[in-house]
Amino acid sequence: MLNLRNHRVMLSAVGALVVAGAGSGIAWSEAERTSDPADVLLDAVEHSESTMRDYIDVISGRFDEIEATSDTGEKEELAADLMTDVPDLAEEARSGVLGAKEEARAVSLPDGGRLDLARDAYVAHMDAWIAEYDRAIVAPASVVEIEPRVNQTFDEAVAAFDRTDLDADQEDRAAELLAD
Repeated sequence: MLNLRNHRVMLSAVGALVVAGAGSGIAWSEAERTSDPADVLLDAVEHSESTMRDYIDVISGRFDEIEATSDTGEKEELAADLMTDVPDLAEEARSGVLGAKEEARAVSLPDGGRLDLARDAYVAHMDAWIAEYDRAIVAPASVVEIEPRVNQTFDEAVAAFDRTDLDADQEDRAAELLAD
């Protein structure tokens, strides 16, 4: 689900303040997994999406707090605190997505099948987020502008999952996990 198109304006507006001043969502359930490869893959997608959502929620919440504060000094302090915290937040999210990527890669699927192609497309989306986290770790102010590759790979993953032959429950779950 991690499409930041709707957050870009808010992030850009508050981000300008953050840069100038400073110099969660889907819950991943650990319910019993079935042995069906599609379900196991969807568990990995859920883990990844939950991690991504948590990261966005924390960052957005912090931006909202900055925006809601009218005192300029307090705004600058909150922005500086956020920039201090971003590397740790990004590292934690990166670790979660890397774990989900390992889970996705571990699913045994026939090479070149539709579900395998959907997995590859979603792994590319995870890789785009991992690159985002890497960037935020070294340049915290980068949280203001998300690379277009994140949304591009998300759209490609959604399209790939739309082409799979999932059962009705799996289709519903994939649609819910990958909703805009």
